[in-house]
Amino acid sequence: MKKYILLSMIALGSVSCTDSFLEEKMVSTITQDYFETEQGLEQLIVGTYDALRVTKQYEQGPNSLMSGVDNYSAKTAARGMYSASEWNATSKLAAYANGLCGENAKSLLGFYPIINNCNRAILSIREGKALGKFASDANYAAKALSEALFNRAYSLYIMSTMYGEIFVPQGYTAELPSNYNYVRESVPNIYSLLISDLRYAYDHLPDVNEQNLTTDFGRATKGAAAHFLAKLYLQRAQGAKYGSSEYGVKADGHVDTSNSKSYLGMLYKGEGTADLDSCIYYSSKVIEHGYYALESDYGKLFSHPLGDYSNESSRELILSCVYGPMGGADNGRYGNRLPYFFGGDYSNASWGIPDFCWEYPTKSSARVGFTNDFGFDLYVNKQADSRYEKSFHVEYITALKGGDSNSSPAANLDYYTYDNDNNKTYVWTDAMASYFNEHILPMYTRASWNGRKAVAGEHKMGKGDLAFAYVENTKETAIDINEALAQPFVLMARWIKDGDKYYYRIPTKAEGSSYAYNDKSYSGLDKMGSTACPATLKYDEPNRSNYTHYESGRDVPLFRLAETYLLRAEAYGRKGNYSAAIADINTVRARAAYKTGEKRAEVIALLQPGHEKLSQTEQQWPYEVAVDMTSAMLVNESYWDGASAYSNAEMYPKTATSTEDRFANFILNELARELNQEMVYYENLHHSGWQADRIIYHDQLASSEKGLWDSSDNLINGIGQTGNGMGMFEPHYTLKPFTQSMLDLLTDENGNPLDDSAKKAYQNYGY
Repeated sequence: MKKYILLSMIALGSVSCTDSFLEEKMVSTITQDYFETEQGLEQLIVGTYDALRVTKQYEQGPNSLMSGVDNYSAKTAARGMYSASEWNATSKLAAYANGLCGENAKSLLGFYPIINNCNRAILSIREGKALGKFASDANYAAKALSEALFNRAYSLYIMSTMYGEIFVPQGYTAELPSNYNYVRESVPNIYSLLISDLRYAYDHLPDVNEQNLTTDFGRATKGAAAHFLAKLYLQRAQGAKYGSSEYGVKADGHVDTSNSKSYLGMLYKGEGTADLDSCIYYSSKVIEHGYYALESDYGKLFSHPLGDYSNESSRELILSCVYGPMGGADNGRYGNRLPYFFGGDYSNASWGIPDFCWEYPTKSSARVGFTNDFGFDLYVNKQADSRYEKSFHVEYITALKGGDSNSSPAANLDYYTYDNDNNKTYVWTDAMASYFNEHILPMYTRASWNGRKAVAGEHKMGKGDLAFAYVENTKETAIDINEALAQPFVLMARWIKDGDKYYYRIPTKAEGSSYAYNDKSYSGLDKMGSTACPATLKYDEPNRSNYTHYESGRDVPLFRLAETYLLRAEAYGRKGNYSAAIADINTVRARAAYKTGEKRAEVIALLQPGHEKLSQTEQQWPYEVAVDMTSAMLVNESYWDGASAYSNAEMYPKTATSTEDRFANFILNELARELNQEMVYYENLHHSGWQADRIIYHDQLASSEKGLWDSSDNLINGIGQTGNGMGMFEPHYTLKPFTQSMLDLLTDENGNPLDDSAKKAYQNYGY
């Protein structure tokens, strides 16, 4: 499909930038008047769609929107532990968030330059300055205006999500401003603007059925505006309880940043007369539209085989951040680089994958972080909920890089047979072989294995065998170390036991031509290694330009129907209509269930706790699902009653003491299961008001709580999985700090730099 070229047509007279792709000589005949012509203004509006791509191309997006969730921990230990050395106004973290904004001073990249372009387009149309078809066709002009309003709203929304109150430019500039009197706007006023603009956009954007999906794919539609409105109305309802002086909220809606609870006051967005009803109304416009439909297979949303982009046209997708095929001119300098920031490592000759392969993730040397234990434990029944397997690389098959070129994508090749001279995998030890032959082989029917016995000194893995796999278990369900070592592949288990010793995320260590587990170390929490736990598969890009390269041309979903269902479900639940909420929740969960005829991963069918409940047939190669698991996935009100086993399994924070609290947290759990590592979850978590509580009770690396987790015996000088939190998280960290360089740039209305007290009042509490 054709992708729109998302040009960064910046309406500035003169700029400087070190990025070579922006170092272009301006054509002397193009002036500011060009952006009032039909062609120039259309190009400008197309360029505003960079609002959807800013968070996908550089480190700023992942490092900002994955720092501050409860189901994911930063790779940089100090950042994941919320150390003041990282969470301050002069840190990289502050610079990342600021980089997304673009400072509105010197940067061509970021939300403020995009807003500048949006405002340029909005004012040209509203003031009747736009020429050509914009002047002669009112419907065309209204549609174009709606797109600019939509992209401005998205930019302001993400920035307000990070900071609370932000500066909202009212006009545009063709040169550097005369002063930097960037007064923060109150969040109620911001949401009033967003809702007003998006209601206009909803009325004037085309319906998805009216959109030309060949030429206009990726542009905003009524459905996108409706989903966005549903989210904003729900978030305004969520924050209504924080609109008092207790949280620093003043009569004019602004928040006193010296108040220690101002991080919650920033969630107050004003109060509409019927916000929950409005959420239900607009989400229903999407759900009941007729075009949009949940993908029948959750995995199809992210399946991206060589040369196949068909998942990007799924009717579940309401709005995507679009790119073009690799090598196209519409990808900007780098394209989508999320594979680089989220991909998992797997290359190891001893495991039977000696090099990076096209059909596996690319080299991820800039990885941002890892799904943490809570993120995996959310999938309470991994034999029923297919989202665990379809979201993460829980196992890898031995493979060789396909093709003769490092720049021509090709299918993976089979690895060598186990007895081939080129095979470099680990070898069986006597103990491994004896245990495997006695305890595992009688039930091990994998086709590639062909029933062979393990022989000490022979290679473990060969053609078509598993290379390595993960078991996300608990201390209570820890696997015995002898069983772990005797698997016909390398097993990475969260918990392994050896007699009365329990080891947490114990790494392997080479012993000659074989391996053992290193009980003097660990690879989780503050020492999360590159292969310590499953990595996401949602951003795999087999069509990349080099087998270890980070550019990607795949689209990234921003609004999809599963989230719309859960937005409406929460609104119903907040109104006390749990039956309607349950119907929407179960629509999403029913899709997530394994269906008859699907195949489970081997490690889920044979080793992941809960596998023992599967039938004997389902534990035989090819591990085909014989019993539809839909009924096992459906919920009822007992899931948030605070007493049932179902409710307890949801791991609600201790502060969720009422039915309403637990229901809100169940919705967040479901969003985390559905949207894991999609960056969208950050928005839902932050605006819910539960962000701080959930980080404290769910993210062990961040939390300072004691005794909430199990302890292990593989510590390093007493440090590691002691059962205590390792972090220094404070609730005000739910808002990002304004970077000091931005504060130093600010002036009053006369151009005088702000003094220290004014800067402190501008900065969010605690920084």
